[in-house]
Amino acid sequence: MQSKFLPLVLASLPIVAVAQDTRNVQEIIVIGVRDTHTVVTDDTLVAPSDTAQMLRKMPGANINKNGELTGIAQYRGMFGDRIRVSVDGAQVSGAGPNSMDAPLSYAPVALLQSLTINRGITPVSAGQETIGGYVEAKTYAGEFTNSGDFSFDGRTYFGAQSINDGIVASGFFSLANRNSIFRAFVMNESADDLEFPGGTIMPSEYKRERFDLGYSYRSGDHEFSIDLARNNTGDAGTPSLPMDILSIDSDLFRSRYSFDGNDYRVTAELFGSDNAHWMSNFHLRRPPQTASMSNDNMRFRQTFAVSDNVGFSLKLEQYVANGSWQYGIDGHFTEHDAVISNPNAGAFYIDNFNGTTRDVLGVFAERSISLSDSIGLDFGARYNRVSADAGEISANLNPMNMAMGMPVMMNNMASMLANRFNGQDLSQVDNNIDWFARFSIYTDNDTTWYMGAARKTRSASYQERYLWIPMEATGGLADGKTYVGTPDLDPEVANELELGFDLETGDFNIYPRLFYKEVSDYIQGTPSTNMTVNQFSMMMANMGMGLPNPLQFTNTEATFYGFDVDADYALSDRLTLRAVASMVRGERDDINDNLYRISPDNMLISLDYRANNWTGTLESITYAEQDRISATNIEQVTDGYSILNMSAMISFDTDTELRLGVENLLDEDYLDHLAAYNRSFNPDIATRSRMPGLGRNFYARLMWYF
Repeated sequence: MQSKFLPLVLASLPIVAVAQDTRNVQEIIVIGVRDTHTVVTDDTLVAPSDTAQMLRKMPGANINKNGELTGIAQYRGMFGDRIRVSVDGAQVSGAGPNSMDAPLSYAPVALLQSLTINRGITPVSAGQETIGGYVEAKTYAGEFTNSGDFSFDGRTYFGAQSINDGIVASGFFSLANRNSIFRAFVMNESADDLEFPGGTIMPSEYKRERFDLGYSYRSGDHEFSIDLARNNTGDAGTPSLPMDILSIDSDLFRSRYSFDGNDYRVTAELFGSDNAHWMSNFHLRRPPQTASMSNDNMRFRQTFAVSDNVGFSLKLEQYVANGSWQYGIDGHFTEHDAVISNPNAGAFYIDNFNGTTRDVLGVFAERSISLSDSIGLDFGARYNRVSADAGEISANLNPMNMAMGMPVMMNNMASMLANRFNGQDLSQVDNNIDWFARFSIYTDNDTTWYMGAARKTRSASYQERYLWIPMEATGGLADGKTYVGTPDLDPEVANELELGFDLETGDFNIYPRLFYKEVSDYIQGTPSTNMTVNQFSMMMANMGMGLPNPLQFTNTEATFYGFDVDADYALSDRLTLRAVASMVRGERDDINDNLYRISPDNMLISLDYRANNWTGTLESITYAEQDRISATNIEQVTDGYSILNMSAMISFDTDTELRLGVENLLDEDYLDHLAAYNRSFNPDIATRSRMPGLGRNFYARLMWYF
């Protein structure tokens, strides 16, 4: 596979791109975008945690957790590829077929400025394939000054936590004047295995390094920026998956240009990444064992996966008397390869994915208009052309050239599956149409009502199309089942409605939303009817690798509906009560079953106290029992639970801040429904049982601006 990354960087050098206009803030913030304005919530999470955990603070949002650095965004029941995630405007397609390097892992907490989620129906201008929503992470980029002289500024960030002896240290440095910003960032973080009230989660350790260099230029109405980053993840456990991270080495690039005219704005973005990923089932967890409890060298597995992706967007926003128009064109082009091998048998290999491509090219138009002083209308349409293809695959499951026995039988079946796959028409093209419309009506009692409708589409992922042999490389589903793909899957089509209002009285504010979404051709694993696939999966299960009765990605029917709300009430000038509640249902319509890995009903209640130079927070988080589970995915019920958190932030001066806190103060013993199941040997957690929630965790974070 030829790398697209270097040509992309070279081609971008003459391009002018926008500077990120950021300010030093005293708190990482979590932003949830309502229909017309922004929700800001102080972050109270531990310093080394996964950025995706911040989604738990937002109405309707949550995180599917397969490891400490592998959080997958969930919103109103949808997750993974159904949610578009961008980092500073760039879309990152990780190398891991199981989303070990999920998009938000490329925005470490120590570099993060904010996390934004488009609440409810997502405008078509937000990007391609937003059937499940849109999440954007923004990182620190420095700020221009008002002088022609250069000044040196920066921020150091130190964090530690007790739950896994985790530490993080980073430094952001900038040299800036009114026209230029030179910036650099360096970070190192690591942790041991996590603790829970019943023992230790093994393996759950991690290591990560990050290095960034960037430059921004501003002159008149023109702004330009270019950034290069190196994101290296070392040994990192993913106990809900069949393998752990040995390394993920990623080179990231992004650039942006903007021009502000008298009544219009032009924005151009260019981005890309090269990602290389090693994983194994033996270097962090106990190697596979035979019945005699000795290492079974023939069951050792390691995978090398790589991805290239490049993308661009060009937007024109035109301001008119009663609103604005937006027009745009964007593209995202990806290529994936993955090979499974055995370090103890050099001739063994499985082409998991070979030359697999997925390209999306889209155009859109969007209108925002004031129909009167109290009525607004937003609407737009988008066309996406999605093309996908894959190269020929092969495998050798009989590396010792045996004449008979299990390896021979499995190799013969693998050859049959490979020939079947290679004989299909693998080239696929979808032509997808999205649209949305949303009314906002302001009434005299401090209330704004919202009514919205949309049609959103998504084409199948490369795993859903081109997984040819029963494997668990499913984009992080982590249900323990093996899957095969279907190349000619139809695109998902969601028709959705939303109704809600914003009531803002000053002391009391509340923002509830009701939603309903029907999805035709929803892509879901259903029992395989292919005899060879079923026999192969059974033989693997007999060897202790995976479960029998594999699933095949097929088009089904589904419905999502629910309610979410956030609210706050000022009890006094210093004391505020906040609440966030979320409820979602996900159901199959073609059979009587629930959808897999849907977040339980949950509520966050927080009491905040603000003094002159310090703040304190007491927080209760409650999750209901989740018994609406997927029989197809052999999902397990989880009981409800409540945990209590406390935190305090002290500002010693304008440049120094210390945050102290404790999570799960009462050391509650509970199971996390969205953390899937244990896949590694652990004397404290039974294999394939639900992963536990974390125990009591003391943490501290120090930030110093200079």
